Amino acid sequence: MSRSTPAVQAPWARRPLSELLAQHDLDGVKEQPFEHNGWSGAQLTRLRRDGASFILKRSSWAMDWIARSTRDHAVREAVVAADPIELPAPLSSAYLGAAADGATAAILMPDLSAELLPWDGPRSGGAAVQVIDDATLDQVLAAAAALHASSWADARQVRADARWPWCPLRERIELLTPASARRYRAGGLAVAERFLTGWDAFDRLAPPAAVSLLRDLGRDASPLLAALDRLPATGLHGDLKLANVALRTDGSISLIDWQMTTFGPIAVELGWFLVSNVGQLATAADAIFERYVALAARAERDVVADPGAQFDLAILVGLLLRGWRKGLDAEAGEVLPTGARAADDLAWWCDRALAAAKRRL
Repeated sequence: MSRSTPAVQAPWARRPLSELLAQHDLDGVKEQPFEHNGWSGAQLTRLRRDGASFILKRSSWAMDWIARSTRDHAVREAVVAADPIELPAPLSSAYLGAAADGATAAILMPDLSAELLPWDGPRSGGAAVQVIDDATLDQVLAAAAALHASSWADARQVRADARWPWCPLRERIELLTPASARRYRAGGLAVAERFLTGWDAFDRLAPPAAVSLLRDLGRDASPLLAALDRLPATGLHGDLKLANVALRTDGSISLIDWQMTTFGPIAVELGWFLVSNVGQLATAADAIFERYVALAARAERDVVADPGAQFDLAILVGLLLRGWRKGLDAEAGEVLPTGARAADDLAWWCDRALAAAKRRL
């Protein structure tokens, strides 16, 4: 993983932060600490003016390990903020702009803390769980389906426009594998230990065939990438978890954290969504997928094409990205909002991943 940063002329780099702050009457406003649960290394502060609250997010190749791991030389989220996407309803932009603070990208957005959905909360020990109801789930899925079916990615000249720095699919789906976590530990990243502890638990608790499958894909995801390449690709948010979804007071939905926006089949987006939100969803993964397919079918553009293949590959992508967390939850004896024990949920994902691999890889 290279530590050097190549010269990139991103749109945000041509504008000084002072100019962006002045545009929103925030020049001279003191930045305040802002607590958040992000783990990439990006730094967030809050600014308040006339009763309004704003968040300023700073990120760079040097401070953000996800940027380094996904070849994010241009700071993708800042590119999105500085070069707005024409989002379809019910989506609205979460950004006010981006600018350069020295060599660092500074992203300005309204403070959406009160409108963001809960994510990854406690599930045991008597603590309350913030479960997402069916109506809210359908809102999120409808917004995702609208994003996927729109032509915003085509407008970015998907494969030719160097100004739009898509996250490579390989780096996205290999981000949290054991092999990647070992590289992070070698590079001194503290977060690596949590991933490796989780993968150790997965190895102890998952069926041996599933352990072997994930170990092989974790070393080289080429068979999975080849299978994904056989499905239609579209523009994806890239990190569709509930904590990145804001239900705005005007009825629209905003998505934050576009750091891993990528161009690929919807299996990549849904694999992460299904596996990363189990702590807040009382609906089973296969039922959620079916609801997405039903909503996507209303669009003029077909981004699903083969539901069976999409679901199979979503399972493989999801388990490769977050099998470590399923190992931790199973070992802790967690019970999910669906009523399933985490150990049974792990077994369910492993069984379907093995069947999917036989059919698709």
